[in-house]
Amino acid sequence: MPAAVFATVFAVHPAQVESVAWISGSPSTLAGLFLMLSLIFAIRSARELNSRYDLPAAVAAFLLAVGARESFVVCLPLFWLIFSTRGLFDFSELKKRSSDNILPLGLFASAAAAFLIVRSVILGGVALPVENAPSLTEAILTAPTIFLFYLKQIFYPAVIGPNYGIRAIGEVGLMSFAVPAVLSAAILGFALFFARCSPRALFGLGLFVLPLLPAFYIPAFRPEELVHDRYLYISILGLCIMFASMIYDRFAASMQGINFKAAFTIGCFIAFLLAFRSLVYTEVWRSDETLWRHAVTVDANSATNWLQLGAALEANGKDALSEFERAVAIRPEPLALNGRARARIARNDPANAIADAERVIATPNASINAYTLFQAYEALSLALQNAGRLPEAEQRLTEARERLPIYRAALTEKIAVVLYQQGQKAEALRELESAREAAAAEMIPGSKLVFLRLGMLYAELGRRDEARRDVQRFLQATSRDRSPITRGYRAEAEKLLRSLN
Repeated sequence: MPAAVFATVFAVHPAQVESVAWISGSPSTLAGLFLMLSLIFAIRSARELNSRYDLPAAVAAFLLAVGARESFVVCLPLFWLIFSTRGLFDFSELKKRSSDNILPLGLFASAAAAFLIVRSVILGGVALPVENAPSLTEAILTAPTIFLFYLKQIFYPAVIGPNYGIRAIGEVGLMSFAVPAVLSAAILGFALFFARCSPRALFGLGLFVLPLLPAFYIPAFRPEELVHDRYLYISILGLCIMFASMIYDRFAASMQGINFKAAFTIGCFIAFLLAFRSLVYTEVWRSDETLWRHAVTVDANSATNWLQLGAALEANGKDALSEFERAVAIRPEPLALNGRARARIARNDPANAIADAERVIATPNASINAYTLFQAYEALSLALQNAGRLPEAEQRLTEARERLPIYRAALTEKIAVVLYQQGQKAEALRELESAREAAAAEMIPGSKLVFLRLGMLYAELGRRDEARRDVQRFLQATSRDRSPITRGYRAEAEKLLRSLN
């Protein structure tokens, strides 16, 4: 009975909503699936159930789990526990069996090491740097607070959101570090004391702690995104296994007189409350706008939340200037400045839009994402065009093309538009024709506009066959793009194609 109730708690816990509803949480669900398969096959192999495929299947599933979420390499001790206790069956042979399990444990460790080496070669390092990330000292000081936060989310998920108001702690304080540290140590010590005599309970404790460990390395996170519910996806299951095992393995004899129907009813009631909370929370994920409107109520001091809300409003054709201004006031990062520039353009305020874009463009290349810089030049060009400063817009776009060669085609299309507005149609056509190959290779949607612009110019010049060819190429290249902007361009291209036919 306890196992069934705890399994239900794992399935319906509100913290799982993020892992299912948000694409950012999909690695957790995939990794969780493959890790569970790997552990099941490992237990079968350790219990010697006469299947020669269990160990290879366990290693393969573990490799897939690490491929979905590389931080799951920290789960290797779980396999040592499984093989050293005959599949979580008996602690008595722990020392004897530990030396006999070098081969299976070596297979798991080798698989994990091979994946991490390949990943490091592809990425050029162990991890990509994060702008304004907390320091290692701050990570240590903040760890107890993060641990208590995750416990609260498991046992009392009253407030749930995509981001929370937890920030890095920079110095030792009584309430900021000392008290949370003592409380965290006491909780972990208490859990270890009760789980130490049961291999299944100890396994559950390990499954709770180990997948959560990488979440404490906050130098890998943005300063306003130190905690996320999706990191609890597997850890909640570990806690459920630990409690269920402790009830069966440690207290079964003393619970003979307990009314299990009453206990089952209480457990189901708790599961119902969690399921209801999950159902209510899923409504928040109906759209980007509802999600980020909720996020700013959970953490109103997050520039990220206000920036995302502004972007959602902008995508829906709504005015988002106040949201971007809130984001800039909290932290004037390039993304927020770009958003405010676009909102000011929409309000016909090119002077202030130019100022915002210039602030982003002044950022050195090493300190800014290339696409963010591209967006700044895009906003600057549009603001200059709205201000009637076409030669300057052409000049700044040419500067951008030299600075961002990876977006050559997309920037060339914008240069051609400015040239066309100045009546320089021949020059615009030459620019577009020179970017044809780059447009086919670049991945961003804006680069494919080169083909549409070519089709429009060829049609205007009476070169119908060439126009038809390039318009069709544009439609083919954007067939899978469902963004509102691209849909608008596709409608324009389809209309032009009908006129050419």
